[in-house]
Amino acid sequence: MEEYLTEWLAAKSRILRPTTHRGYTQQVQQYLIPYLGHYRLERLGAVHVRRAFEKIAQEAEDIAEANAARHAVLAASKKAWRDHNPGAARAARELLATMPPFRRPASAATIQRIRAALRSALTDAVNEQLITMNVASLVKLPSGKPPRPKVWTDARVEVWRTSGVTPYPVMVWTAEQTAAFLERASRHRLFALFLLAAHCGLRRGEVCGLRWQDVDFKARSIEINQQIVQVGYHPTIGATKTEAGARALMLAKPVVVAVTEHRAAQRREAGKFGDAWLDTGLVFTNRDGTPLQPGRITDLFARLAREAGLPPIRLHDLRHGTATHALSAGVAIKVVSEMLGHSTTAITADLYTSVVDEAKRHAANAIAAQLERKMDGSGQPSRMRAA
Repeated sequence: MEEYLTEWLAAKSRILRPTTHRGYTQQVQQYLIPYLGHYRLERLGAVHVRRAFEKIAQEAEDIAEANAARHAVLAASKKAWRDHNPGAARAARELLATMPPFRRPASAATIQRIRAALRSALTDAVNEQLITMNVASLVKLPSGKPPRPKVWTDARVEVWRTSGVTPYPVMVWTAEQTAAFLERASRHRLFALFLLAAHCGLRRGEVCGLRWQDVDFKARSIEINQQIVQVGYHPTIGATKTEAGARALMLAKPVVVAVTEHRAAQRREAGKFGDAWLDTGLVFTNRDGTPLQPGRITDLFARLAREAGLPPIRLHDLRHGTATHALSAGVAIKVVSEMLGHSTTAITADLYTSVVDEAKRHAANAIAAQLERKMDGSGQPSRMRAA
């Protein structure tokens, strides 16, 4: 199996997208070869595959438990410093040094992708008449549906500030939290990038790959026709993630203003670099005109969020926030689905129905809290009580 999977990856490098091939490579090297590489290809059975995935799932649970333990000690260390207890803080740091580092456990969706890589490899083996059956297709696994987003409510923020633990895998900011982030980002040269992503729900690669030729200032619209993906360290321009990802979007006036100002700033940067400036035609670039590295945009986003004092979300979760805010405001789900580039409205509904209800509930509670400041336990406004 190790020999076959290695040769299969080499052959696939000429066919697959770079990002897809990179994903297959990681899944093969990190999981499939360590757990299945010692079996002979023609003797691989469904029971071997099932046991391998059971071990992968168990390892994921062990990693999650180790991460939780490390989070707890880290939170205790921070609390000790806040309480001016250097002895306890030192003991916590010493304990941290003996604990395994944070690692990302394989989620149910990741395990599904690992099985997909194995199934693809064995399908090719069947087609080449090396084996007669694809045993990977016989193994049942837990659903790999992505986790549904959850809102950063006040209670969850308080728990996070105390423990340092993010309560759910996917979190979205409230509209107020998003506004606080954009306020901080407004002082950065790439402010228009984050504003555009927050308003339009663009994927990271889509906003990095946006071209000036796809911006229509008169119509206040943009077209998404390509994306930049990161293969290793180098940014690579490619097609959109799906056919539905190629789409046209209308821009709100504040976004048009920000992009217009960004264009003027980019022209000033080009003037300073002179002939050394690289004209890629991209809207968002480094100061010398070279394409942005998507990974660095992720790091910049995280830094700006910390500086704004906000609870953590991923850059991709800004896109989830766009959908949540739009649906909470009453925008039709079909419009939101097309804006995000989903292939069907069912995907949008499945992801966001629960989080929209939660966001509306959070908004109702916030309004109630504001009103209660003007009222006492009787539930009557102070003006009416005086009468």
